[in-house]
Amino acid sequence: MKVNVTVIVGITAGSLGIIVGALLPKPIENYGLAVVTGTTEKTPVMKEYAAKLKPLLDEAGCKQITRDYDTLFMEGRGGPMTVIVACKGATEESGIAFYESPEYQELVKLRAPYTNWQFRLVQGKI
Repeated sequence: MKVNVTVIVGITAGSLGIIVGALLPKPIENYGLAVVTGTTEKTPVMKEYAAKLKPLLDEAGCKQITRDYDTLFMEGRGGPMTVIVACKGATEESGIAFYESPEYQELVKLRAPYTNWQFRLVQGKI
């Protein structure tokens, strides 16, 4: 059986590359996070809110990390809903500016009669 040295070297180099890549530390990045908990009535208005919110989040470079309508409570009080949105590189100031923007304040007016939310802006490193 003839051994192809090129194949062996390629497989070895590729394997080493994968192992080293997995072991190298990844850079930590700053994120602005919006954490919303509370209660939300199920109404068509909330579907409208979500549909109008998505383009604003996309434009700001944000992603919804989770939306859980039946959060498991271990401690504390509040509604069963939890939503977390992450915005890479965002600061507290940019989060406040987003929240206070005329576009988002219109959405607040739309959803407010149907929600009882605790809305937090926090900084995180991921």
